[in-house]
Amino acid sequence: MNIPLIISEFVKLVKHDNVISMGTCEFEKELIDELVKDLISRNVSVYFIPTTILQAKHLHDLGQKCVSLNDREIDLAIEFVDQIDQYFNFNKRSTKSFIKDKMISQSALTLVVVSTGYNLVNEITSDIYVEISTFAYQRTIMNLQSYGLARVVTDSNNNPIKTEIGHYLAKIAVDKNISLEDFEYSVRTIPGVLETGLFLGLADVVYLFDESKNQIKAITRKWYL
Repeated sequence: MNIPLIISEFVKLVKHDNVISMGTCEFEKELIDELVKDLISRNVSVYFIPTTILQAKHLHDLGQKCVSLNDREIDLAIEFVDQIDQYFNFNKRSTKSFIKDKMISQSALTLVVVSTGYNLVNEITSDIYVEISTFAYQRTIMNLQSYGLARVVTDSNNNPIKTEIGHYLAKIAVDKNISLEDFEYSVRTIPGVLETGLFLGLADVVYLFDESKNQIKAITRKWYL
């Protein structure tokens, strides 16, 4: 991903005194650096709602103003995702907390999602990740099998990967006969399932990054649908 290029497109949507947030991701420090640099060059002042400890510390170190989601709604947010379908539903797997990701996505007046061009698909087919409690997690995994093959997400040493909050992640190869809507609204009735990496109807703008051409194509919901 070309982070400077993505941020240069994203800041075109930013207005003075906006409240901005970003979903949890692996390169959030670089995102913040580029975003703050661009905003300073444009002389635009904003407020941030950090979603991770790293974000909060780095924004503080850069002298940025931070507020709580308890006190303000979000004007503009950005998420990096794995698949986006024709209805602007998207699937996210890399996270430090699906709970926080979902909260900022639902709060955002405008949600920008970023992925590579080949991840814009007619229908989501990749495994869907869910955040689950560590308590009796084998029981939760067993109950998730009713949706398809379910497994705990592990690292290279076969240890369960934990979110920043300390929960586990599970991945499910969801049966093709189960709709995304049915999955999203029923899976959380399973005790131990806390949140999913499936986001339905929340994206407003999609940035498709073309790695071969080092270009971004921006698609809005209104234009695409």
